[in-house]
Amino acid sequence: MSSQLDPDVRELLRAYLDAVALSEPIQNRIWQSAQLTLTQVRTLRRLGHGPMSPGQLGRDLRLSPTSMTRILDRLEERGLVERRRDAQDRRRVLVSPLEAADRLLGETPLLEDSDIRRAVERLDPNRRQAITGALRDLVKEVRELEPDSAERIRLEAEAEVPEQGMAARATEGGRR
Repeated sequence: MSSQLDPDVRELLRAYLDAVALSEPIQNRIWQSAQLTLTQVRTLRRLGHGPMSPGQLGRDLRLSPTSMTRILDRLEERGLVERRRDAQDRRRVLVSPLEAADRLLGETPLLEDSDIRRAVERLDPNRRQAITGALRDLVKEVRELEPDSAERIRLEAEAEVPEQGMAARATEGGRR
């Protein structure tokens, strides 16, 4: 990429950074009310669709196996998820949300009573649809540029040995 940015590209990047900055108060509210990070919330919301292996969960959330393990460790310590052996394949581990996670997510204000929500509600429905489409297009474009990252995560996950994962977690140091 050249050092000289197209003015439209520069303006879009600045608008994106402005939009990302809007999430900081929401992150603070989530932390204050539930002591959860946005990544932990994303993890719990994804598990709301049903039990998953840690590897699949990490791939869905685009997190490395190491990051996924640390997130699950913290959520498990708080009694929000549990890891169990798959009944059909004892080599596999499945992660499920516990009742406390459902209760916590139900009580945690994500966008309720936020300026973002009020601003979105004030927008004309056609404008909301246009912005939604533009944001989804941007996300899709970025994800299409990340195949090496997604492939690396997939290969790391395939290289995991299920029994080793549990033993490694038991002896893992340096948790936050």
